[in-house]
Amino acid sequence: MKKNMIYGILLCTAFSCNDAETQTNNKETPAALQDDKSYNIISKRGSGDLIENLYADAVSKDSALKKLAESINEIRNGKTDSLKKFDIYDRKNQEYFTSANYHLKEIKDSLLRKSLTTLIAKNLEEYNDKVSSHRKLVKTINAKMVSLNDLELALKVSRTFPLIKKYQKENLPNQKSILNLRQNIDQAIKLADTLYKSKTQ
Repeated sequence: MKKNMIYGILLCTAFSCNDAETQTNNKETPAALQDDKSYNIISKRGSGDLIENLYADAVSKDSALKKLAESINEIRNGKTDSLKKFDIYDRKNQEYFTSANYHLKEIKDSLLRKSLTTLIAKNLEEYNDKVSSHRKLVKTINAKMVSLNDLELALKVSRTFPLIKKYQKENLPNQKSILNLRQNIDQAIKLADTLYKSKTQ
């Protein structure tokens, strides 16, 4: 009986150690790479993009990444507001010139039409000169936004790549369940073949 008690204690200790090791591994492994039920529930609610999930996890643990993410979000949210006034101003002017050209075409008096056409053309040229610096700034901002987006995407891949490499190294499952499945299939095939042949003979 004493021997059985010792054996039981050893079993409990072994299982406790395995549970502790599993919990430790789960803490070290990003949630997005864990295959437990809790993550499956979370993933259904959130993004299905693995890199986005891995990067979000990295951001939550790195103050520099978090500061960058907040800065980028602030820039993106503020971009529309920052450009809004000029966009409206420019759009209204462009709408006017388009409408003016349409109206000028309806004027039957050729001299009057020519005079007004010259007037509008001159003003359009003056307007384009006036807003040229604004347009250059907007063009520069758009180009810089493309660069920022590219760098953010590159950062997401570069920061998450070591995580997937680590996962590949440490989490490759053994072939036991696959081999068992193959064995079961082979047995089922053999039984089905035997039953089939017994009915056809």
